[in-house]
Amino acid sequence: MTTADDAEAYLGIESEGDVSGTQLRGDSDPLRVGTLHNNAGADLEVRSVVVDSIGDDTVNDDIVTIAAPNPGRTIERNDSTAVTIECNDDTTVGEQEIVVRVARVTGTGISIAEPTFTATVDIQCGKGKFSGSADLNVSDVGTGDTTQTVSFDVGAVKNKDEVTIDFSNPQQNGGVDYSGVTDGDLTVQSQGHGGTVAFDSETSRLTYSPQGNEDGTITIEISGIDVVGNPGESYPVSYSDTTGRDDGDFFDIT
Repeated sequence: MTTADDAEAYLGIESEGDVSGTQLRGDSDPLRVGTLHNNAGADLEVRSVVVDSIGDDTVNDDIVTIAAPNPGRTIERNDSTAVTIECNDDTTVGEQEIVVRVARVTGTGISIAEPTFTATVDIQCGKGKFSGSADLNVSDVGTGDTTQTVSFDVGAVKNKDEVTIDFSNPQQNGGVDYSGVTDGDLTVQSQGHGGTVAFDSETSRLTYSPQGNEDGTITIEISGIDVVGNPGESYPVSYSDTTGRDDGDFFDIT
């Protein structure tokens, strides 16, 4: 195990180094490649961690994606969280060095951006049943907006599965009021997706149950929202489904 950043820094970063002894397959559990340590003396919130590059210029950098930590993950003071990766494409490229970039971590009076670390991974994403990442995307909103869109990949969820999108953080923290949203305020904008969509205003959660074997990206518009926060604020939204996938995204108030 190697240390990429000073262990006494606000954010300590440890790389697992060479983890090529365990293949990363399409059906693998997420593979740990590093650890983030909170040395700041206050809670830190992860905004974004990304796979910056894989191998040389001949390898598609999108083959592998970050499984954890998701955007919005809080690392409590003196605690740590694992950085794990998973397949994002059913392609095999063998042993490669990946560069992971901690795009942004924030806390009270603290903003940490752009540190990187490397790990060596045996990428065998063409092996095993590939489900792919959720690729959650939540649109930004303006102070006068009454609609917002959310999109995600639906290919891994089948007829009896369910997706949950949790908007409770902006609801509880004064960003956007979703208490007036009903099922009738939801519109599936993408074609080929005929599942059941619902919104629970008490929990601020949207659910989607696919019909048959849907594929691709689904986009859902939510009407009837009330933007109560101020420009410049940002809020996390989380994704989970019954196949075990989870993801997250931030949206800004503009």
